[in-house]
Amino acid sequence: MKVILIDDEHLALTRLEHLFAEYIDEIEVVGAYQNASQALKEIEVISPDVVFLDIEMPGMNGLELAGKIQEINHHIEIVFVTGYNEYAIEAFELFAFDYILKPILGNRLRKSLTQLQRRISNSPLPSTEGGMDKAWIQCFNQIKVKGPDYKEEALKWRTSKAQELFAYLFHNRGKMINKEILVDLLWPSTNNTQQLYTTIYHIRRTLKQYGLESLSIQSGNGGYTLTVDNIKIDTEEWEQHLNQLEPISDKNYMEYEHVFYEYKGDYLGEFGYLWAEAEKERFKQLWLNHSINLINFYQGKGNHEDAIKICQRIQQMYPDVEESYFELMKIYATMNKLIAVEEQYRRLTSLLTRELGVEPSRMIRNWYKNWKRKKV
Repeated sequence: MKVILIDDEHLALTRLEHLFAEYIDEIEVVGAYQNASQALKEIEVISPDVVFLDIEMPGMNGLELAGKIQEINHHIEIVFVTGYNEYAIEAFELFAFDYILKPILGNRLRKSLTQLQRRISNSPLPSTEGGMDKAWIQCFNQIKVKGPDYKEEALKWRTSKAQELFAYLFHNRGKMINKEILVDLLWPSTNNTQQLYTTIYHIRRTLKQYGLESLSIQSGNGGYTLTVDNIKIDTEEWEQHLNQLEPISDKNYMEYEHVFYEYKGDYLGEFGYLWAEAEKERFKQLWLNHSINLINFYQGKGNHEDAIKICQRIQQMYPDVEESYFELMKIYATMNKLIAVEEQYRRLTSLLTRELGVEPSRMIRNWYKNWKRKKV
């Protein structure tokens, strides 16, 4: 695993290099930089697996630098190393792999490196034979394809109707969908099947253009069936991994974290298709339930830092989920951080009032009142 270290403070950078020296057989530190612009130029050439970087730096700060790194190569994992906890949510908006607070402890770094090695070793390997066989199809957020050169890109469609028709057939892959249903879905005011035939033709051409020979549209029995052969689908892989997990324990909690961070957003979330809402909500609830398991495990171990990180990630993904604010309130109360409890309740109340015109749930209001009463 190739690693680059970036911190404008010489002592902090030296400390980090010293910590990495323990892992010389597994990790190669290919560069250590105090200047963000210089580091960015080297990253374009070296293409490391992971970049560990500080946030508070002169000129270009770590958040800006992380964005530029992901523009160069979004497969590079980002780990923020900083003394400032308030950047956590913004860091995870950049899909940072991890967020480590200074001063760095050896066991905390070891945990992050173990997870990184697992992430990298579990990354899908591109095929080098026969077009895009064994491609990956991404359905979290939007539909993208990963081909044999591991280049990830969104499929470009001739029209928005072609995009939605493909997405609908892919959503119902393996099932025959009646032509009348498709026409009613996409052209309800015309009842003209010619538009359907033309759009199917353009979809087939697009799939051929991308070399997606493992995806084919079969016609017959008054409808169309999209067949999928020898292609991995991120949502299927994620759910399968989730279902294979044993009850969380000291032995497998890192695997739970891996599944937690592999969830990249709503199912077909960027499209906003009404017919995908049920599946989108199902995946969301699976992830939230999984998140609560992690939070409860960390709290049971007295590991407040990692429990807080999970809650912050939930808030970043779904700001309107009450559970994340309530869990943080309870965690901060345990830590006797009074102002932090007040802030979480204020944020939740403000959000719900502004967006929905409602108050927090009765359970949360009662908990907060009882907590306030005890502090008076």
